[in-house]
Amino acid sequence: MKNYWLFIAFCILTQAAWGFQEDSLSMDLEPVVVTGTRYEMQKRKVASPISIIDRATLDQSGQINVLPVLVNQVPGFFLNDRGVTGFGVGPNSGGNISIRGISGSPNNRVLVLIDGQPQFMGIFAHPIADAYTSSDIERVEVQRGAASLLYGSNAMGGAINLITRKAKREGWQGGANVGYGSYGTFLGSAHAGYRKGKFHSMVSVNRNQTNGYRDDAPDSFENTTFYAKTGYEISDSYTISSEIQLSDATYFQPGTTEAPEENDRREFLRGRAAASLLNDNGFTSGALMLYHNFGDHQFLSGFESKDQNQGITFYQNLSLMTDQILTVGLDYKRFGGRAFNENMPPPARIGLGEQHWVNETEVYAHIQQSIGKSLHLNAGIRQVENSQFGGRTLPGFGISWEAGSHTTLKASSAKAFRSPSVVDLFLFPPSNEELLPEEMWNHEIGITQEFLNQKLYVEANVFLAKGENLIVVSPMEQPPVGRNTGSFTNKGIETQVKYRFGEGLEWIANYCFVDVSENVLFAPRHHFNTQATLRMGKFNLLPSLQYINGLNIGATPDADVPSSTYTLLNMRLAYAITPKIQAYINGNNLTNAQYQVERGYPMPGINIISGIQVKI
Repeated sequence: MKNYWLFIAFCILTQAAWGFQEDSLSMDLEPVVVTGTRYEMQKRKVASPISIIDRATLDQSGQINVLPVLVNQVPGFFLNDRGVTGFGVGPNSGGNISIRGISGSPNNRVLVLIDGQPQFMGIFAHPIADAYTSSDIERVEVQRGAASLLYGSNAMGGAINLITRKAKREGWQGGANVGYGSYGTFLGSAHAGYRKGKFHSMVSVNRNQTNGYRDDAPDSFENTTFYAKTGYEISDSYTISSEIQLSDATYFQPGTTEAPEENDRREFLRGRAAASLLNDNGFTSGALMLYHNFGDHQFLSGFESKDQNQGITFYQNLSLMTDQILTVGLDYKRFGGRAFNENMPPPARIGLGEQHWVNETEVYAHIQQSIGKSLHLNAGIRQVENSQFGGRTLPGFGISWEAGSHTTLKASSAKAFRSPSVVDLFLFPPSNEELLPEEMWNHEIGITQEFLNQKLYVEANVFLAKGENLIVVSPMEQPPVGRNTGSFTNKGIETQVKYRFGEGLEWIANYCFVDVSENVLFAPRHHFNTQATLRMGKFNLLPSLQYINGLNIGATPDADVPSSTYTLLNMRLAYAITPKIQAYINGNNLTNAQYQVERGYPMPGINIISGIQVKI
């Protein structure tokens, strides 16, 4: 009953703004995307379901990190948020991502990309959530479902492509955001861009910190990030760019309420450098990209690691025939590093103190063929050669049919995989150098429909994901050893509705039902999110509601660990002091819901952040 009244209250807030107008509000229902293919294409022609989060949405959210913004925008996207700000790394940290109930621990079955380049830790193969700051990103494209055909390992649940920002207009531009609130939380962000002729650059600095909210154990967090990008248009056909990013964090992992940690201090420094050459000659286009990711982790418990993930991405799109685009590509990656822990007893030190590397070379081809103006077919294949397990072949195909001027039907099937990580292969007692890659088939059908002169957009997809060869550790074996014996079947439905009420009000809602065959974390059975954007003169109001039902908070079946069900109500109110300056106040968990996403880690109650946003 409580959840029912919360939903009614949200609807009343939405309806209360009917009639208020603001000319600057718009909603692009048919954008161009690049993630479902390696070239720009209208979203309706891409067989895979893709969610787009633009710069305006990132700005109005006020979030310093990209990932929380996706919660209200992407059906089936679940984020293991751990506190007021910050995620951390290592066991029992936040930042775990799942799409359609597919995740992992560590979080290595959803791939994060920056400008199409894979981003994950070299040893544990998980993304680093604290490195993805909103100030650096122009837009986010999320492909839901298998994405290994174009992007390789780890893209089983999907791929999150963060497309970086660059200065668009001549001269200087920039902005800043400073906020302070509950639990001594500080959020600070500043960026500046410059463009002159064919040259452009962008630089940003971000800082987020909190004293923490746990009374039984220290859980403070602080993180500073730096980002810089430069680019130059050599000609109408060629553009070069380079970028560098650093993230330096220190935090305390509090442990569970049953076994709190008095002083589990953790530090990590993450870095990324990349360079690219883009070409577009009309009938051909593509890119050559080089990237190098590195990390240095130090835990007070004695664990230390230095890791790298580096590679080359090359692809070319060829228009050889009318209404046809052939993409061919080559990916090479090398990932690994060295870990230490002198406090660990000798039997558990397997692989520590040694350098471990895995090399992977992949080639792929993907073809998109349009027949007439309404039928779009695609098919592709990727061949993987890995230094540990040898070769694998990954096929995929799909169809998109524009059945009417505002109706599109889609269907696709694709195979995805995850290469065993360095920790799976070489480190600690469960490691096994004979492990094979995890594999998954994803099948889905969907429909998108526009109504009321494109003011109302509806999307629905039915999906079936079947994974096999999963790496699991049997408790019956002593010492424990990882084996390729696991499997899962996830099936469900996801929907999304977008509605533009005139020029002053937009509403978005998404729902995902997923039936998982195995007891896994971060996979709610029912997942509903809704948010409204209301403009009332100089005021901007963003109420949002999240309802989670059937979320397992224990790693294994346990009668003493019930599933979690909760409802969160958040609110952001902003006031435009001038056209370039606005004051804001964010209220999170306004009903003070008591809930856990993972057993033993209570989430914060009501918390408030207020501050100032400036645009130049």
